[in-house]
Amino acid sequence: MTQKYLVGQRFEVGDRVLRKTLFSSTEDFIKRYGRVKEVLLKQNRKGTSTYYYEILWNDNKSSEHAQHTLIRAIS
Repeated sequence: MTQKYLVGQRFEVGDRVLRKTLFSSTEDFIKRYGRVKEVLLKQNRKGTSTYYYEILWNDNKSSEHAQHTLIRAIS
């Protein structure tokens, strides 16, 4: 049986982040910047734990995203 390893937490509360571009397009993509509001640890059906983050965007909307969809904003 394989062991389940938890990938380390990449972001802390207050870190500035940017959502990765999921689709390649010839049109300009408007980047959304935000700050980590809360760190959540969730398990999927298989029992693998993954980090999720509650993000407060610059337009004062918030949403939840998996760790692999975010990158640290520079500057």
